[in-house]
Amino acid sequence: MKSIGRISFVLGTAGAVVNVPLVHRPKTVSQFKAAWERRAARAALLGADEDGSLPQIPLTDTEDAEYYGEVQIGTPAQKFQVIYDTGSSNLWVPSAKCTNCKEKGAKYDLTKSSTYSQNGQTFALQYGTGSCSGHLSNDAVTLAGLTIKNGTFAEVTTEAKDVFGQAPFDGILGMGPAAAAIDKVPTPMHMLVEQKLVEKNVFAYYLSSDQKTGSMLTLGGTDDAMHTEDFHYAPVAWTAKVLPYWLVKGSDLKVAGASTGACGFLVGCQLVVDTGTSVIAAPGKAADTLLSKIGNVSADCSNVKSLPIVTFTINGKDFDLDPDFYVLRQKDEHGHEECGLGIQKLAGIPMWILGDPFLRKYYTVWDGDQNRVGFALAKQPAAEVVV
Repeated sequence: MKSIGRISFVLGTAGAVVNVPLVHRPKTVSQFKAAWERRAARAALLGADEDGSLPQIPLTDTEDAEYYGEVQIGTPAQKFQVIYDTGSSNLWVPSAKCTNCKEKGAKYDLTKSSTYSQNGQTFALQYGTGSCSGHLSNDAVTLAGLTIKNGTFAEVTTEAKDVFGQAPFDGILGMGPAAAAIDKVPTPMHMLVEQKLVEKNVFAYYLSSDQKTGSMLTLGGTDDAMHTEDFHYAPVAWTAKVLPYWLVKGSDLKVAGASTGACGFLVGCQLVVDTGTSVIAAPGKAADTLLSKIGNVSADCSNVKSLPIVTFTINGKDFDLDPDFYVLRQKDEHGHEECGLGIQKLAGIPMWILGDPFLRKYYTVWDGDQNRVGFALAKQPAAEVVV
């Protein structure tokens, strides 16, 4: 679901012992930092942390509104930047035959891949803010250093240029439930598990704030370094059988500690937990009530600290969201910071979307094996110390 607001090498020698003289040249603080970042990047490309833990994909944060990472397709690899989107379930990238894709973006060229195989089935996908169409193909698909053999994906030959034409990413890689996949195409996560590249159908997102580095998608489990408390799980709601999203039930919504009455007794608030939406979206009258209780956000950011805390109650636990998370800070054309409310009204469907503002505060795990979603307070980066 797209944004409605505006992803060991061992050498050995036999026999003899070889002594190699080493020269030590002390590094400056900045050199140490740069070396650490290079090691982290290399570990990510190899598909695991340096301690041999779960495969991870670094994500780039664009103004706290879009988070995207690399996927590689073909042999040799053709690289693409994609939104790792839990609100959809298909992988697509622009085709070299795309008629209106952005000129400077990456495009998949089947003639340059030795592992391509023809599929040819037509493909069309509608998002909340745009659409794309093309056909399915099969090729090697690599994410976090793990290569899916004969993975199915879509080559897009036409896309909504007004939506995707200026985007900093090339395509979308769906991490949603298998039931939501267009044409019943296996999801990338399903293919990873099926080919035994990861053991568990579990993945977790850490989304940074203020365009800081460190946003990360972990495959096959969670990363304890990313959160400060135990996970609190909520089962996927029964309504997901009708609306195949990562849906959980909220029992209450509070503003400044007072219930808004927005969540009904039986159905509650149906919450889609979606990394591909840059805001929190609320339906109809519930949105009107919530927005009126929060009040206006000053464009110059002067009243952000005085805005109330919004609280979602999910499976018996309160999750507070303070204005530092639900207010979006972006730069205007002159480079000046402007603030806007990262909560919007969603017309047409009685669902909420817990998008990036919520997920930046809570490290979130999607557990397909046990059909549940878990939340834990994310570890916020410490202020940088200059020595």
